[in-house]
Amino acid sequence: MVDLTTHLTGKVVVLGIGNTLKKDDGAGVEVVRKSEIRNPKSEQGFVFIDGGSAPENLTGEIKRLTPDTLVIVDAVDFKGQPGEVRLIDEARVSDTGFTTHNMSMRTYINYLREDLPQLKVVIVGIQPKTVAFGEGLSPEVQKGVDEICTSFI
Repeated sequence: MVDLTTHLTGKVVVLGIGNTLKKDDGAGVEVVRKSEIRNPKSEQGFVFIDGGSAPENLTGEIKRLTPDTLVIVDAVDFKGQPGEVRLIDEARVSDTGFTTHNMSMRTYINYLREDLPQLKVVIVGIQPKTVAFGEGLSPEVQKGVDEICTSFI
């Protein structure tokens, strides 16, 4: 089990990324949706943002919020067990190939840091079981989503 609580400092923006029409690829979006419903803690410094499959469209909103910490949650194939949750070291994120989305994660983070140089970025990956077309998460990935959501309670 991954404990995010030690990484959540100051004002925290949680950005869920994923395509909900590609099964487990929607895991990041589901974390945001469930966390927001179960515990809307905006008064305690949490802001939840559904980045969908085009998080680059939300860079202006994130910059306006001026978070201290940005938690990015996404389905990541790190060759683990389906539903496994891992913190991804930002140094391991390359300019290409990190996610299935349009902009590389490295480019995305660098762009945000142009205006937020002290931004702490925490990347949370959930190992997908399948990213085939269809809706709904596999039971294994749903369990990983629930595990992450406990960090925001």
